[in-house]
Parts: sequence; C-alpha cells; structure tokens
Amino acid sequence: MLAVALLWGPFAGGSTPLRVPSDPSDAQAVEAVAFGPSEIRVYWNAASGARSYSVLRDGVPIGSVDAPHTQFSDRGIQPGRNYSYAVAVQTEAGIGAPSRPYVERADGPVPALIECDLLVVGATTAGVAAAVVAARYGVRVVLIEETRRLGGMSVNGLGASDIRRAHHASGFFQEFRAGVASHYGVGDGLRYEPRVAHQVMKEIIWAAPGLTVFRRTRPTSVRTRPVGDRTARRTVAARTIEWVAVERVCEEGAVAVAGEAPRPQQAAALRIERGRIRPKLVIDATECGDVAAWAGAPYRVGREARSPREPHAGHIYYGRAGDRILPGSTGRADKRIQAYAYLMTVRDYGRGADRTVARPEGYDEANYRHAPAWPRSWNATSGKLPNNKYEINQHPYGSDLQGVNYGYPEASYTERRRLEALFRNHALGYLHYIQTIEGLRNIGLSDDDFRAEGGWPSQLYVREARRFEADTVMDETDILSARTLVRPDAIGIGDYAMDSHATQPKVDPNTADMGEGEFYLPQYTPWHQVPFRIMVPKSVDNLFVATAVSATHVAYGTYRMEPVRMHFGTAAAVGAVLCLRHGLRPRDVPATQVQVELLKHEAGTPERIARDGVGASGPSSHPTLLYMWSDVTPTTPGYRAIQWLGARGFNPCPPPAERTAASMLAAQPFGPDEPLRRGEMRRLLAIMALRAEASGDRFRAPDPGGAATEVVTRADAARALVEGFGWGPHAGPSRYADLPKAEGDAAEALAAWGIDVQVWSALGSRDASGRPLFEGSKPITRGQFAQWLHLAHRFVGPLFFDHPMDLAPSIAVPIGEPDRS
Repeated sequence: MLAVALLWGPFAGGSTPLRVPSDPSDAQAVEAVAFGPSEIRVYWNAASGARSYSVLRDGVPIGSVDAPHTQFSDRGIQPGRNYSYAVAVQTEAGIGAPSRPYVERADGPVPALIECDLLVVGATTAGVAAAVVAARYGVRVVLIEETRRLGGMSVNGLGASDIRRAHHASGFFQEFRAGVASHYGVGDGLRYEPRVAHQVMKEIIWAAPGLTVFRRTRPTSVRTRPVGDRTARRTVAARTIEWVAVERVCEEGAVAVAGEAPRPQQAAALRIERGRIRPKLVIDATECGDVAAWAGAPYRVGREARSPREPHAGHIYYGRAGDRILPGSTGRADKRIQAYAYLMTVRDYGRGADRTVARPEGYDEANYRHAPAWPRSWNATSGKLPNNKYEINQHPYGSDLQGVNYGYPEASYTERRRLEALFRNHALGYLHYIQTIEGLRNIGLSDDDFRAEGGWPSQLYVREARRFEADTVMDETDILSARTLVRPDAIGIGDYAMDSHATQPKVDPNTADMGEGEFYLPQYTPWHQVPFRIMVPKSVDNLFVATAVSATHVAYGTYRMEPVRMHFGTAAAVGAVLCLRHGLRPRDVPATQVQVELLKHEAGTPERIARDGVGASGPSSHPTLLYMWSDVTPTTPGYRAIQWLGARGFNPCPPPAERTAASMLAAQPFGPDEPLRRGEMRRLLAIMALRAEASGDRFRAPDPGGAATEVVTRADAARALVEGFGWGPHAGPSRYADLPKAEGDAAEALAAWGIDVQVWSALGSRDASGRPLFEGSKPITRGQFAQWLHLAHRFVGPLFFDHPMDLAPSIAVPIGEPDRS
C-alpha cells in the first residue's frame, strides 16, 4: 500500500498539494552525518514490517541492525573521502531495494597551519556557493563552519524559499532548486524539508574538486598587515589578512543541542583543535562578519535615520493596510536590530498523536496569547512544506523574540550562546502554547530533520547583524529606482520585498502596526539588479563580504534572502578566481569579466575544470539573470549578449504606470525574434556612441534614416555599424556567396572584424557549395542585432577591464523615446 507525502508549491496558501508516492516498506529519510574524522552515522525512519535493516556503503553491505533501531555508526572510514550510504529493509518477504544514496565525507583534523588560495568563512548559502564555485575553477579552497550543517538557513528550517516568482530564479540557486525538485521527483523545488535541503547541498559540495571543509570550526582571531596605497580613491589605510586562527570542537560520540552547554556526560567527549589558516584571499560569508570586522573593515549596526531617500528608515510604526507610517514614529537612527528566531520545522503527526514538548524555562502563556490560531497562522497558510511539515516563522507574536539581540552582532561566542538559549526557549514556548492552549498536541517537532543535532536546528536565524561599508552603499531609493537606474555591475536579480521584522515587542495587539520596526514593502520593491561592488569592503585588500553587504537597514531587507545570498557567494568566488589568476585586488576586479562567467551554461567538474573566458566551463550549471524580460530565457538565442547589454541599460524595462506589488514584479517582453525598427536602432547606436566618447574610442551614431517604425534589414544594420566605426571596404575575397563585391562592402567589412551572420547560427543559410549567405534583404531581429552590438563592444572601451560608464549606475534611456528624425 502506498503512503502519500505532500509537496506544496511556492504559494501554498491556496494551492493544491502535489502528491509524492512512497512505499512504507522502504527505508525513508536516510541521512549520513560525519562525527569526527573516523565516524559517520547513518539515520533513517522506521519502515513498516521491518525485521532488520542492512546498511550499504558504496553499494556494499557493511552491517545491519535489528528493528526497531534506526541508526548505524560506520567507523571504518577515512577523512576527506566521499562515501555513499543506503539502507535496505529486511521483511518477512525478503530484502528490499536500497534507498536513495546519501553522500557524506568526514572532516580531517585541523592542522597547525593550512595554506590555501581562498578561505571561505561560514557555510551559509553564500558561503557554500562561494566555496563550491571557487573549487570548480581549480582553486584550493578551505571552508569553515561553526556548526555541523552546511547550507545556512536553507538547511536550518527556512524551507519556504524567499522568492516571489519561480522564473526569477537563476544561477546557483537554480542549481540548488533543480536538485531539490530532482530529489522529490515532482514540484518546482521552492519548498523543502531541512533534511532534503542538506542532502542536496552536500551532493553539490562533495562533488566540487579540491574543497576542504572543517565543520564545528570557528575563527578566533585575525592577523593583518598594512599594504601600500596604490589607489588615489582610497581614504582609509588598507590592510591585508595574513592568517586566521581557528578552533574546532572535536566530537567523540557527543551530540550537542543548540543553545545548551555540553551535558556533564558529554564534557569528556569534547576536545579542541586549534590551527591557523593562511589564505591569499578571504570571503567572509557569515551574518556577523567577525573576520571582516577583526581585520578592520568598517561596518554599521542598527538603523539609519529617516531621510528623503529613505522614508521608511529609523524608528517606525508601519501600517501595512493603507501603506501608512503611523503616529509615534520618530524616524531616529538607533542601534536596534530586527528580531531573530529559531525556525522550527514541525510535522502534523495526525489525530490522537501527542508530541507535546516540555514547558521551557521562562515560559509565559501571555507571550503568545495574541498569535493567530494555527489555521490562520503564517505557519499553516504559507509555511507548508513537503511530507506534512511546516516552517514556523510567525511574528510579531510567535517564534520571533524582539529586543534582546541588539548586542548579538558584536558579542563574544559565549554571549551569543546565552542569547541563543533565550531564543530557543521562546520558540519552544510558542510550540508548547500551540500544543496545550490551542490543543494541537499532534503538531510536534520533526523527528527526522535534525537527528544529529538532538532534534533542533543548529543555526539561529540572524536576519541582520553587521553591514560592511563599501564605496557603494545601497539604500531604499536605489531599490525603488531599479526601473530608471541600471547597474552595469549586476551579478543577479533580487526578488523579494524590502522588509524588517519588529525591533521591539508589540505591546498593544489592537494597533495597526506589527511592532515597532516592522515593515513589508512589496510595492516599493521591484525586481532589481544586485550589484557586485557592495561586496568589496573598505580598508581590507584581500577580502570579499558575501552576506553582510554594504546597504542600509531598509535596503538590506531584500538582500538578506537566501537566493540573493547565493548570487553574492557565486560572484565573490568568481571575483576571487580573477584576483588569483590575474593578480588583482577585489576592488580592481572588472564586473564585466564576472558577468562573462555568470552567463555560462556549464559548471566546472573534476574532469573539466572551469576557466575564466569564453568557451570554458563556468561557476554553475544554470546561467545567471543580470536583467529581466518576460520572454528571454537561457535557451533564447543570444542570451548572453541580451543579458550583458541589459545590465547596461540598452533595453530597459520601463517603470509601471502604477506602483503596486504586482506591477513592480512585472517584466516587459524583449521580443528577441521581432524585427528591429529604425527608431530602436537609432537609440541603441546613440548609447553606443556615448560609450565610445566616454572611453576615448571612435564611434559616431549614424542616422539610419526612415520612419521610426520601419523594419531594419541585415544590410541596413551592417551599413550602420560599419559607418559608425568608419571601417573601410574589405580588400579580401567575398565571404558571402550571395553578395557581389560591389554590393557587399558593408557586410564584408563587418565580417572582416568578426561580426557576421554565423554568430547567430554556424549552420545558417548556405549555397550548394557550403558558402554562407548574407540575405541582406531579410529583417534583422532584435536578438540578432543584440549579438552584433555585443561583439561590437570589443572596439569600444577596454577589452578586459570595465568600461568607464560601467563603474557607476546610470539613468536608463526609455525604450519609448519619441523619434526625432
């Protein structure tokens, strides 16, 4: 008999559940977790009718346990080597098929000194993306993570992806999402159990070549040295990180519970390893950014004051209904931080089940009395996950605890553990309230998501901590103006509303706000370009910051989402690769070269290491969106050219006539297969001429003549580009079979510079002898002209470094500019 698991879509409040068939006689939820360098523990759920379970390593049985036991310890392993584990169920009818394999690797001991190309601090989603991507380029990468789990909040309870439209996903997040969908065999991969997310992350991590991982390892200090000031723009003396001291908690049979000190019987099982890591470059991917701060990078904590550019900044009571800033809001700057929480994963165990947790220390029913009843809570309406589970993320009354975390970003590890215990008890108190006061004892903590962590997520949801200062600091207006400003250093698309959870407890449940400091601004947050340079902090020469990026409190509300953090991690890794290969500092990395890598369709593998430049493998199996059109996908011919030009405002998406949550999400079509019109070509050539002038190169925008709506032919487009560059006739033999020499001057001259019809398709029209046909009377499509224009940029501005106009945002020239001919 088949059981049924539920997999919900991205907007589960009113969606129909997808059904994932499973067989209760098979081993389910198999998981393998490393404990120290010589032990991997295998877990699974009990199977119906099981007499015993056989555990297989790399397809070979290595042991068995009798039911009802559902755990096995493999101590015959070597650190640093991948192992694949599966479980087969023995019933009266015989032994079943092995489960889906689970890949795990044990970490080796921490040496006294490690030298590497790149140190990634923190296995957040940004940190995992950074470490994996850099390793795919053959870089020697060390990734350290304070907990045992790899993947940040995506593997610690945040199972409902914070992205508003699935087709806005791209890059490393799309790779992760595809892995989730493949695991379930159904759905779009935007909802996942923490255990499944962790499995997908590990499959990606352990496939990366040359990546060394140390879990339960944290930084303790940083050694820096001063460097010479080679840049006139710098106003703060720069330093470079020489080494980072780390310590690692080594476990010998111990199971730690988040927020608790080791129990007495565990104390003897824990020992500390200490070492130093000497990297050439560092990516600090943690929320708090301790390494970046200890190295001397300047940062902000708290909220900026209200200003014309940031009307929602500072002390604020906000009414979502009516989009109102309420009386009592002062707009003053302060050190307050939005609430943190543990995102519990719970399961509905069915009628009659009792999964009640004990009353936690400090429990007060009054703290949760005004939380919405379970059927109306965010947890039940929006937090639905596969297999009858739910993400708990209710606020302001619920799992959030406001007002106690202001010192957390700069606190010691000991103080952070003390604060985490408060958050743990508060979250458990909310669950206890649901179970006892609401009478839902069948709603209990998931029993198969955090088995190696004592049933509790390792990571507190630190929504915001330090924010490091770069030369660019993004603010609310920068995000709001994403339709009129273009950011040529884009490394992805952001697609979530600027928001903040409350910074203080909500005292009166009858007021229109959700607590002081809370706001949610979808109508002010279009999808927007995510800039590269906000990851390059001031003052430290060999450092990227991939999570605590340079933004105000309000703007950071859209950058703190996991899909965007994966963009930051990917781009930081590509930037590090360029630094290592070309002898650059992070602030010198050309965004255009980062974009060349992000637009690739193939990820580097151990057999085919990624390389920067055209024609080689890149950072991910899915290209990144640098700009958004409703009809441009990675399979669109000319995708790379269209995206590269889009990042620079050649075809901007116009702002909507009305500012609403839905309109700010909408994207206009590009029309890659539509014929180019003369008015459009005139505008595009004018932008090209501005770029040539800014770089000191020669290109003047020719007037193509004719009406703005007249279709441009291939011959017209060739003449315009050749005339703009002033290229003379090609002296060699004719390339095209259908162009007599006298008629083909422009086409032949263009082809001589590497711009011809074969860039659209190497298998395009040809004559009987195989010579290409130009077919000059045919209309040139918008996508085809984009490819020509992209190639023409080789002759406008630097070949490797960024064009002068790409060093700062610019105002987009509207597509609908009237024709002035």
